[in-house]
Amino acid sequence: MAKSNSKRAFKSASNTTTTKAAEISKPPAPYSTAPPVLISFLETLDPKHVYIIHIDDHPAALKKRIFVVPVLMNIFIAGLLLWRAYVALPYYVALVMNTLGYDTIFQVDLTSTGWTTLMDIAMSRAFMFFIDFTLVKFVLPWPWEFFAGSPGNPIAWRQRVGFQDEEIVVRRSRRWDETLPSDWLAEDSDGTVYKERILPAIDKKWVKAKTSYLMIDKSWDLDFAGMITAHHLVRVGKARLSDFQKTVIAHSEEHGWLAWPVWKLDEGSEEEARKKIVVFKDKLTAMGKENLFFSWIELIQFETSQPGGFTKERQAKTMEKAKELFETQGVDFDEFWQEVGGYQGLPGMQQSSNSQSTT
Repeated sequence: MAKSNSKRAFKSASNTTTTKAAEISKPPAPYSTAPPVLISFLETLDPKHVYIIHIDDHPAALKKRIFVVPVLMNIFIAGLLLWRAYVALPYYVALVMNTLGYDTIFQVDLTSTGWTTLMDIAMSRAFMFFIDFTLVKFVLPWPWEFFAGSPGNPIAWRQRVGFQDEEIVVRRSRRWDETLPSDWLAEDSDGTVYKERILPAIDKKWVKAKTSYLMIDKSWDLDFAGMITAHHLVRVGKARLSDFQKTVIAHSEEHGWLAWPVWKLDEGSEEEARKKIVVFKDKLTAMGKENLFFSWIELIQFETSQPGGFTKERQAKTMEKAKELFETQGVDFDEFWQEVGGYQGLPGMQQSSNSQSTT
């Protein structure tokens, strides 16, 4: 009997230890272990970087027009550099020959040349060296990386992927990831890394408004090799396009590759907005003001479709117009929204939502 009790106690202690170990090894929220379908893709990424993937659904024609600009710019820069090399190369060859003791047009007779002339010659050559060094050091990398960068570059990306209505975008963190604290994955969303680097880059409206090449900024660069690999995996059937929906990917020494499926949050916010619109309409219908609902829809559609985008200023004006619309129908704007649970998340009411949270 005592032996049986000791066995049960041992099993209980063992189960408790296993449970605690599982809790310790669990990835920090909101991350989870990356899905197996992405393993082939993740193996090509650099664990030192943070990545964001998503699907760019802008029209292929728009992507072509946008890509033409950097192509022409880099062709122009490359042409200037080739012209400069054509002009300067004979000059440098002559200087080297002169240094080796051969007679060239750049040979200077130190015995018959005044100090002022010597200084002018030295300054002009130093200036030329400085200009050419600057071109090679800071300007040449632009067209080189664009046309011949390794392991991937924009030209190779477009040659292999082409222009499609739905494209996989892979963004890679820039050098700020070198100073990341070891425990940054466990940070709250109010932490510096999330607030300054990640959250702005996954903002639903920002991502929706920009095609891939316009997303290059001081915090994020495009991983052209990663995008080529992702499309190749889809093409050969090892992954689906839907496997690359908006997700933050990071590597942990303890847990390996981790994924935060941000796209689920976007879907959740859309569903919440739809439910709120239904409640909004049903409430007005019960009040005999269904026409007010359709007037509000027309107002929002008109304001959000104006040139220049739905800016904060336009959002504020739309809120004022919505208040006037409610008042003309004899409905107290603030009281109505309190009864239906607020207007946060409804299209066209972003500014009013912000105003409400600050009052």
